[in-house]
Amino acid sequence: MLPVGLLVLWLSVRRGYTEESLLVLRGLGVQTSSSSPTYLTTASTKFIPTTMIQDIFIHEAFKGFEVRFYLAIVVEGEEDVVVVFPTLLPRRAIVEDVWRGAKSCLYEPKS
Repeated sequence: MLPVGLLVLWLSVRRGYTEESLLVLRGLGVQTSSSSPTYLTTASTKFIPTTMIQDIFIHEAFKGFEVRFYLAIVVEGEEDVVVVFPTLLPRRAIVEDVWRGAKSCLYEPKS
């Protein structure tokens, strides 16, 4: 009975999906958010001010035998880059659309 009870408990607190988002606030910065795998913990959120952003770029990496593309933000003063959709790793076309939108909001031409 105990293993069945633990299995039911684990299934009831586990999320069946992952939410990850990038919010670009013109003139302020970007906020990345990633949901937790269970309902018991909160989502992780990170805000990066525009003045700290050095560059946003698309990079490629190998995962198994396939090439995956990811969006990365270079932050001034940090050793590692911030990966925007670390769990989902969407297709290249989606990553390119997000990259274009983020670049156009952050680095809009001054009129």
